[in-house]
Amino acid sequence: MKDFLKGIFQGSPAMWMVIAVMMVASSILMFSAISTVAYKTSNYLDPFYGHITHLALGVFILLIMSRFPYSWLRRIYIIGLPLIIIILFLMPFIGVTLNGGTRALRLGGFDLQPQEFAKLFIIMFLADFLTLYQANGNGNNNLDISPEERAKKEKIYFWSIIGVVCITCIPIAMQNLSTAVMIATLTFAMMLVGRVDWKKLTLITVSVIATVVIIVAVLLNISNETNNKLPGHMPSIKGRIEKSLEDITTPDDKKVYVINDGNRQRMHGKIAVANGRTPTGPGNSIQRDYLPLAFSDFIFAILVEESGWFGVILVLLSYLSLLYIAGKIIRKCGTIYPALMVMGLTFMVVMQAFISMCVAVGIGPVTGQPLPLFSKGGSSIVSTCLMLGIVLSISREINKSEGTVEIEKNEETPKK
Repeated sequence: MKDFLKGIFQGSPAMWMVIAVMMVASSILMFSAISTVAYKTSNYLDPFYGHITHLALGVFILLIMSRFPYSWLRRIYIIGLPLIIIILFLMPFIGVTLNGGTRALRLGGFDLQPQEFAKLFIIMFLADFLTLYQANGNGNNNLDISPEERAKKEKIYFWSIIGVVCITCIPIAMQNLSTAVMIATLTFAMMLVGRVDWKKLTLITVSVIATVVIIVAVLLNISNETNNKLPGHMPSIKGRIEKSLEDITTPDDKKVYVINDGNRQRMHGKIAVANGRTPTGPGNSIQRDYLPLAFSDFIFAILVEESGWFGVILVLLSYLSLLYIAGKIIRKCGTIYPALMVMGLTFMVVMQAFISMCVAVGIGPVTGQPLPLFSKGGSSIVSTCLMLGIVLSISREINKSEGTVEIEKNEETPKK
């Protein structure tokens, strides 16, 4: 039986177990969280069945990707990333409005969010170019090239990374600033692991901080009339910044807790979390009927309300386990490319999860980030499963190579 299951579920068994726990918990939680959309349908179970269908599709993707040689995917971003960038720039003209922003492309009744797949292609691009950067442009650490040629190649790869990431983040930031920030953070983390020179990293850090300060200063000082004319989802950014600054600067004894259209999500999310001190139990959430996106951005708040500390610990351990398993896989990687891929893919999933959880409990502004594998949404589930599927593929290749080495050692051992 054990061999049969290993034959079906390729790659790290521990990662498969964590993913299974997350999907089962997501199914139970979603049955409760979809109340705001269930009553709008002729069959109140349709939204739940839709979520289960997306999870089933995710499992199918994991099974396929875990068997797919990851090396075949190394240069697929050469086609995928430019195509996604073009689509992202065209989104204001061809996209449909979803959760207050034009961030989805409707194809055959399915709302596809290109930004979710942009994250995957960016990670592939970064892993490939940082591998070449470490190899000084030739892929085999050739020491015959001159220091001048080496520095020239490093500079080409470095500025290519910066340019491509900036071009990708610009259209994404117009509709979802938090996703652009996540991509920028991931880029910095992968460059740090990829041994990019500290002087270059310092330059990037200072430039990003200065850009953010300038943008925030401009937004806070422009009139509301001008702000409303900004493209995409940007007009809401000013309000979120002002609200966050108000929460930070206003003393607790002077805060007025009045629920309005501007703070409805945050306030009901906080109420749901507060209710978690005495959990309501599965399916008994109260705030699910008041939170506009209880099934998506604020699903963690519903989880806390219904299961209390048990649910919090379960979710935290699930994502931390993914990091731990990824770390074990990275240590077994014999080359830099698969190690960077595992690091980038897992870090993106876990970083998004922690951002989503922080928003749900009232730490930080509302970002619109779903909780990976828990929140309702086809694009999010598919892209997350693609990422984890590649990690499983790398794990499978490592297990296969370790098995080959073990067989060779046994064959070389002389029989007594």
